[in-house]
Amino acid sequence: MSRSYFYIKKANLAKISLLFLLGIISAFLVTGMMVTSFKQTKSGYLHKWLNELSMNGYMYAFGTENHYFTQEYRNLNKEFSVSSFLFSTATNIRVDDVRSLFGTELPGFSKYDTEIIAAGEGTNYTNLPIESDVPLEELLKERKGDGTPPPAEAPKSTKPPAQTTGGKKVVFIYHTHSWESFLPMLNMAGSPNSNDASSSATNISIFGDRFRQQLENNGIGASNDKTDIGRMLVSRGLNTNSSYKMSREVVKEAMAGDKDLQFLFDLHRDSARKQVTTKELNGQSYAKLAFVVGKGNRNYQQNLKLAQALHEWINKKYPGVSRAVIGKDFSTGNGIYNQDLSGQAVLVEVGGVDNTAEELNRAIDVLAEAFSDYYWQAEKVNG
Repeated sequence: MSRSYFYIKKANLAKISLLFLLGIISAFLVTGMMVTSFKQTKSGYLHKWLNELSMNGYMYAFGTENHYFTQEYRNLNKEFSVSSFLFSTATNIRVDDVRSLFGTELPGFSKYDTEIIAAGEGTNYTNLPIESDVPLEELLKERKGDGTPPPAEAPKSTKPPAQTTGGKKVVFIYHTHSWESFLPMLNMAGSPNSNDASSSATNISIFGDRFRQQLENNGIGASNDKTDIGRMLVSRGLNTNSSYKMSREVVKEAMAGDKDLQFLFDLHRDSARKQVTTKELNGQSYAKLAFVVGKGNRNYQQNLKLAQALHEWINKKYPGVSRAVIGKDFSTGNGIYNQDLSGQAVLVEVGGVDNTAEELNRAIDVLAEAFSDYYWQAEKVNG
């Protein structure tokens, strides 16, 4: 053979090796982009597939060695189809789910992907909590109403509690949507625009103070963080989609500084109107509560247990005050809500844009009463 033949063969081998290397690098890049961006993708089906991929892969690999072990699993789970996956990724339409044909076209239809885990009185898919969507320019507005402080701060109990946490603060209260406020408190009752219920000065964090004080009246040490998340977003050039990233920094810093913190309460305000967020009970008007649990975090089951316990306790003693326990994954919300940081974390929607300070105070008092009973019962069980 001529020397030129070996040169040609060597050149071809180099090209093949280079192409193979580039193929591997491309595969890693594509995989990396998919993994880091699938939480924000508009394709809920892409997220669900990626979320279940590791389990499916494990079960199928195990099944190659023991077919009987995965027989029932295969009966309950359809074989993975590459063509169906690519089609749903590109179009966000799933051939086995007719709802996906309308989900991206009809306003509000995607809420049907939210799971109502426990429904309270009158709760259904038409009146689920509405996530606030406030323009950035609204976040820093210091609406204060007539300047009169709302009657939110609870008085300190003159009677010492029967039991205490011994000076330890075990509850951390914070507010991811710190700008969320209430129209009556801003002298804007009746405004048709729910976005008007936003303020960097008079907002949901005030009721965190009342919640903290009522817990302390029951012997449970707590702290209420009033960090202005809206100001953090604006200062970093971010939008409200990054709210939970900002509040995550706040929570992690608090937990690092105090190892006694166990329970995390993220207090919000629903954007729904008064008929959905208010309950008349025994001649008094209460703002309703709703509990949201992220289905995309490792502590989902533990956090769900806490939310369900509070929901059931409230509706047993104050029927209709708790609207629901709602589960949300990445396709219907944040999916985590910082609840991966503790197995005792919950997001609470406290009333809506039209609720008054008095109605909200009553709701907070009910929440504090329910949690205090839950906490001391748990302490009793734990010895």
